[in-house]
Amino acid sequence: MELDLPDPITNYNRQLARQRYVRREEYILGHHPGFNLVYWRRIVRVSARVHRLGTHFGWSHDQVMLTKALLISRMACVFIDHIIHRMVQAELIAPAPGGPHVEWENQYHHFLLQFLRLPEVPDRRDIVKLMQRLHHYTQPPMTLLDFRRRHWNSIERVLPALLTGPIGLPGPLVFKHPLGCSKNPVAIARHICFIAALYSDVQERRYRQQWMYAYSDCMLRLYDPLRKHPDILTALVELP
Repeated sequence: MELDLPDPITNYNRQLARQRYVRREEYILGHHPGFNLVYWRRIVRVSARVHRLGTHFGWSHDQVMLTKALLISRMACVFIDHIIHRMVQAELIAPAPGGPHVEWENQYHHFLLQFLRLPEVPDRRDIVKLMQRLHHYTQPPMTLLDFRRRHWNSIERVLPALLTGPIGLPGPLVFKHPLGCSKNPVAIARHICFIAALYSDVQERRYRQQWMYAYSDCMLRLYDPLRKHPDILTALVELP
């Protein structure tokens, strides 16, 4: 199984809530001297706790699995920050030749390998697979790119009107209708990707922004309204 770095949703949330993550790390560092293995045991137990919580509130399977994947990804980052901080304090590691991120990446890979060996988490492989799939959230699906190639002439005719009008992040006016209607989640996910692609076209032509960066940034900033719709979020990361 390919083991990537934390998904872009986790990284984005860490940037937005950096101070909260720093306070959490300081609590972990100060509350327990040495390496806080208590926090590791919390990570081990979180899958079962989310399952019980989801059963109590009647969550769908998609919502339970997404919650597990995102929560474990965030907890892994906090735990790795703690481990590296303690290793530096104890002078167990020297500055990495490629920079501090190299050791962080190594520790993240080690964390995933250790997590995959946990017999206490029966759905651990499904959780890690979904953690990997979350990377697709900020990447345009191949079906979208193929659709744009086949219908580019029609899209090109729409762009001049978009370029002359006000442009902002596709928000409530664009997404309130598809998110509130009763369409198939896959159809809604395709609609969202298509609108995000149009937004990226405008950003590229008006502001010379790199298209893939604009698409990724758009999807990340739309995560807050989308997180309340786990069926749509699942469809987005599963689009081929």
